[in-house]
Amino acid sequence: MAIKAQQPAAQGDQPWQPTMPPPMLMEEFQGLYTSTTRPGVKDEACWWIDGYIPLGRNDLRTLPGTGPVVFRAPTGKTIAFFDFTNIGPTPYSIVIGATGEIYAVNTDTGAFSTIAPAGTITNPSKQNVGISQYGSQYVLIVAKQTNGYFIWDGTTFFTPGMSFTGVGGGTIPTGIGGTTIETYAGRIWIGNGATIFFSVPGSLTDFSSGDGGGNFTSNDSFLRVQYTQLVQTNGFLYLIGDSSINYISGVQTSASPPVTTFTNQNADPEVGTPYSASVTVIGRNIIFANAWGIHVSYGAAVTKISEACDGFYTSVPNFGGQQLSAAKSIVYGKRLWSLLCPVIDQFTGQQRNKLITWNSQLWFVSEQDVVLTYIRHQEINSVLTAWGTDGTTLRRLFQNPSTGFTKRVMSKFWRSQLGINMKETANRFWASAQYYNLSDPNVNVYIESENAASFGGTAQIQLVPGTTNVEWTTLGTQVMNWTTMVLGVSTPMKWTTTNAGGIVVFDPRSVAQQGVYLGFTLETNSADMAWISAMIGNALWNYRG
Repeated sequence: MAIKAQQPAAQGDQPWQPTMPPPMLMEEFQGLYTSTTRPGVKDEACWWIDGYIPLGRNDLRTLPGTGPVVFRAPTGKTIAFFDFTNIGPTPYSIVIGATGEIYAVNTDTGAFSTIAPAGTITNPSKQNVGISQYGSQYVLIVAKQTNGYFIWDGTTFFTPGMSFTGVGGGTIPTGIGGTTIETYAGRIWIGNGATIFFSVPGSLTDFSSGDGGGNFTSNDSFLRVQYTQLVQTNGFLYLIGDSSINYISGVQTSASPPVTTFTNQNADPEVGTPYSASVTVIGRNIIFANAWGIHVSYGAAVTKISEACDGFYTSVPNFGGQQLSAAKSIVYGKRLWSLLCPVIDQFTGQQRNKLITWNSQLWFVSEQDVVLTYIRHQEINSVLTAWGTDGTTLRRLFQNPSTGFTKRVMSKFWRSQLGINMKETANRFWASAQYYNLSDPNVNVYIESENAASFGGTAQIQLVPGTTNVEWTTLGTQVMNWTTMVLGVSTPMKWTTTNAGGIVVFDPRSVAQQGVYLGFTLETNSADMAWISAMIGNALWNYRG
């Protein structure tokens, strides 16, 4: 009798291998993406990344928190804003107090001095004050007031009318003020409204037109209000206006009496920013934020780069009246640019000040251990460090593993491959992570649908890295009993170890959620860990026709 050959079983025919939809998997971590609906998020991206930095595939690591306090405002004083300079090799933060005093803080030692008393700056806010430096010899400060030009040499704070003893000599001029200042082509440039002042070559004090200094006022229709920031990069001096960008080049002084000439051209007639503290140089380019996004000026071409943030960037109308500020930093070997901006948190639905951060490719957000009101960066020896203030203290950002703020990552919403005519159920959850620090390692997992998005609701499950009991014995294998005093009572101590500094593969967990769209949120206060992969298993639930 002929024997019929058996065919291999089709996938799903085995009882241990049931047919099921593909799992809903998150492990690419290609930044957050909110310019569409949550179901419209690309498979490789996330709906929300808060407190993490995407370092690569299978590597979404928690961001560090703040370092220790370097400067604390004297009792009764608050910090309006700050910037960074150096006198020789000594790095300083120039801190402007809310009552117009000026502090110089040695950022290496924390030592500080009050270099100008209260009232020196009559309107102490970043949009009214500019800070720069001349080489590594002098700190230059300009304020929007009648006599608003100051120089500090590390010892003496020179005010209008004093005899200046430094390079070029002269007397600190009266009648000059402004909101922004920069050094370029051996001259001092000051922006005050639509007017630009420039000094004599090699002089910090002489702005006289008879000596080769001078000023000009823009009558261009695209300069709606004023120049907000002057920035030197790429061989040009960029004049950032509230609604436009110009650039100056070819500066030269000749003839007798000397006359200074240069070319002033427009780079963009409709994109600029009123937020001067958001303007930052990235390499040879300029990055800044305005009311409708974050932009990079690549030479003379301005390009919006923040489309991925469109879903929340303007979630607080007019940014709640706050001024936007920005800072650069190096974190885990990556150069980051961060914008401090009030937004509506995608998870909690509450307004928070977030650091909207870009690594030149991807976007993510974060908080720190304190509620920040202003940020700026320091660059010394090619090291970029972000700093922030809560209005009272000054400290470095992204410095130490921290449990002081919550980290959350939210997946996209997946639907059945068959379409929205089918409802699915989530039935299992799997995840793996790398732990670098064991402080507060537990994770809350929220399984969500279009009808049960968590927004801070009760976690359905909690992931706890596995632990192993440790038993202490004497050399003779006698068990040692350890106790501690708790409220005057001797209490046994329990010793455990956790999977430290290694990969943790969490046990599968049963979950229950139904919907046309399914997704999940992972929430932790872990000091330092990285997600490798997370996914939910799902099955068809019912036909909605």
